Order: sequence, then C-alpha cells, then structure tokens
Amino acid sequence: MSDQALLVLALVPGFLAAFLCMFLKRSPGVARWVTLVALGISAACLGILVVKAQSGTISIVYPWIPIWNITFGLKVDAFSGFVGATVALIGFIDLIYSFGYVGPEEAKSSFFGWMALFVAAMIGVVMATDLIQFYFLWELMLIPSTALIVHWGTGTNPEATGFKYFIITHVGAVMILISFLWMMIIAGTTDLGLLSERLETVAPGTLKAMASLLAAGFGVKMAIVPFHVWLPDAHSEAPLPVSVMLSAVMMDMGIYGMLRFLFTIFPSEVLASLSVPIMVFGVISQWYGGIEALGQTQMKRVAAYSTISQMGYVLFGIGTMEFSGISGAIFHILNHGLAKALLFMTIGCVIHMTGAHDLDETGGLAKKMPASALFGIVAAFALAGAPPLGAFQSEWRIFAGGFEAGRLALTVIAVLCSVLTAYYVLRLIIKVFFGPWIHDKEVREAPFSMLGAMAILGLLSLVIGVFPGPFSNMIESAARVLGL
Repeated sequence: MSDQALLVLALVPGFLAAFLCMFLKRSPGVARWVTLVALGISAACLGILVVKAQSGTISIVYPWIPIWNITFGLKVDAFSGFVGATVALIGFIDLIYSFGYVGPEEAKSSFFGWMALFVAAMIGVVMATDLIQFYFLWELMLIPSTALIVHWGTGTNPEATGFKYFIITHVGAVMILISFLWMMIIAGTTDLGLLSERLETVAPGTLKAMASLLAAGFGVKMAIVPFHVWLPDAHSEAPLPVSVMLSAVMMDMGIYGMLRFLFTIFPSEVLASLSVPIMVFGVISQWYGGIEALGQTQMKRVAAYSTISQMGYVLFGIGTMEFSGISGAIFHILNHGLAKALLFMTIGCVIHMTGAHDLDETGGLAKKMPASALFGIVAAFALAGAPPLGAFQSEWRIFAGGFEAGRLALTVIAVLCSVLTAYYVLRLIIKVFFGPWIHDKEVREAPFSMLGAMAILGLLSLVIGVFPGPFSNMIESAARVLGL
C-alpha cells in the first residue's frame, strides 16, 4: 500500500463511520462495530505511518481555495505520527471498553457516530498542513465532544456542563484564531511550512505577542490553571468512555498545538522569553490539581483534577525549552494517556458493578474484583511515575530538562509534587479496593470486554517502562522535528 493511501486511510474511516451511523439509527449494534472497525483501521495505518516517518515526512497536498493559495493536505512526520497514533490507539481501546460499559441500545447509534467524529477530528488536527484546515478541524473537534457531554452526561445538569465546556474552550479557540489571523496577514500565507520563513523579519515584540496568544489558547485545551475551570465538571459528568477520551486523549491536542506552533514558527529568543512563565504555570497546575484531587470524594473528580496536575508536568517540560524536557513532554502524551485511561476505566468498573460514585460509598472491592484492583494499582503507580511503568520514563526526562535549564528551585518544587501525586492516587485505590467492605449487595467482576481493554493499557505501560528503547527513539525523532 502506498504512503498516500495510508494517509487517507488514517483519516477517512472515522468520518465515514460517523456518516454511516446516521443511517443506522435502528441498528446500534451494527453502528458500534462499524465505529470499532473504522478506528482500528485508523490506528493500524497511523502505527505504520509513525514507523515510516522516522526516516522522513510523508505528505499529500491538494489545492483547496486556489484563488487564495489555500491548500488541503495530510502530513505525518515523527511528531504528528506519534500523537496521531496515540489518539487512534486509545480511542480504539476505549471503544472496546465501552462494549461492556454501555449497551448499544442504551447508547444509540448516534453515540458511536459522535465518538467516531471526535476521534477523526483529532487525527485531522495533527495531520493538518494549513492554518485554516487546522482551525476548522480544531473547531470541529468541539462539536462531538460537547454533544457527548450534553446528551449522555451523568451529572445533574449536563446541559450546563456542556455549555460551560463549549464556551470556555472557545475562549481559547478565539485566542488561537487571533494569532492565526495576525500571522496570516503578516506572512501572506496559511501554509504551516512557510510561516517561520515569512515571519523572520517581524519585530520580536510582535512575535512574542503572537506566541503568548497561542500558548494561552492551547493552554485552555490543556486545562492549565487558571483556564482549568471547564475540566472538573466535564470530565466527571461525561459518560465514562467519553471521560477517557477527554482526559487521556483530547488534552493531547493542546500539547500538540503548543509544541507544533511555538517551536516550528518562532525563534529561540522569543521562546526563551516565555520559558519561565510557562514553567511557573506548569508548577502551579501540578500542585493545584494535586491538592484539589486530594480533597475530592467523588472518584471521577479525583481523576479529573489529576489530569490538571498531569498537564502541569507536561507544561513544565515544555517550558524548559531543553531537548530532555521537550522529549519528556512528548513522551508523556502517550504515558499519561495510557495511565489516565486505565484509571478512569478502573473507576468505571467500580461504578458499573456497584453503582457507587463516591469514595465513601465503596470499599474492600479487591475481594470481588481482583482484576480491576490490579489494573487500578498499575494506573496509580504509573501516574505516580514509579518504575517500571512508562510514565517514569517521561517524568524523569521532564525533570532532567528542568535541571538542564538551570531552574533548580522550580524543578525541585515540580519533583516534590510527585509525592503528592502518589499519595492521592494510592489513597483512591486503597480506599476503593482495600478498605472495609461496605456493600450491601452482591458484587461481581467487570465484563471481559472492559477488563480486556484495561489489560491492553496496563501491558503497554509496562512494556514501555521495561523496554523504552524503541519508544525513546520515536520521541527523540519527534523532538528533532520541532527543531531541537
């Protein structure tokens, strides 16, 4: 199969599945399988492409609006391939998990259609070659995610939660749009590959303003403090499979955008001026998310605030502006995604099998749900950055970047947050699975489809931690694509 065919097959199946689900309203079971096959094809193609991209960029470009020299293209390099493959892989595994968590009749065909569109839009974002194409797909990504929260949310007022999510994330989108328009007017092009060259003669102050707008806009998607307020409700009130996608995958879009645009467009002196502010916001987010997670009683809110904290780790790595820190931030896209998906799925097993949502409503479940308990332990240790799991590999790179940047005090504060992380995730798992038994009804282990999906995530995290070499090569290639 040609590289161009792989590019098309990486993107199109998700959109096609979303379209087909519109005509499968009376066959939700079929819609579910159509979506699974589509995401499987995308994941397989992106897996092949990310390997091929280690030796060079793969792309196709078509004229889109010729009168304005606007093109539509698909591109996979070592960085976009790594992120795209992560998105597709976790999306595919999450859909397998959903087979046991939500029945097709309960979810309806539209649920699977929105999920397919959500994943496809995110894949499209990382493959975009043009500013307008990127922004169109960025906005498209918000539509299915909002619909999934509003129509299948489990909170008391999912409409309000969805509205808050939509409005606040659009504040970030507007910041990105302003910077894009500013660049387009000055550079006279929307081609991502030409922007750096066209902006070379622009005053440093103007470039710094553009870069700051982009950093803030993508920071909203990462739920960096103080732009985090949409996340706790959205992640905790969304249906569990959607919570997985929001927390373990969609956050990657903010990371991707920040790295792609800051490091491929702006000169080093502009980036240097943003280094300390980015690191400071990273540390603040680390500690704020961790402290809030410690104070939550609802299981999904613990995991939601944990995501804010984990994005702080990533932002800190980006702020170091060092190869180690940036490569660690890229690596954490995968490692956090696996660990956070596994944690949410563990919580989902507890909710699904017991009906309990709060820590005070559950305890001692390891006796009846030993497999779920095991996967919960793996997720907790992974998020805590403990060896031999994958997140250890990315976190030490992030911290090494901080020391290499000469920011000793900030790095020590960031490292100390690992203790807080370990405490709140282990507290969650111990309370749920090893506390006193308080359930007044029979409890069984989760269905095989849920456990199977969790086993894949746990095994991948272990493999990355024990055999990091091939993955390290990939993320180092990704960092070099960014000019590091």
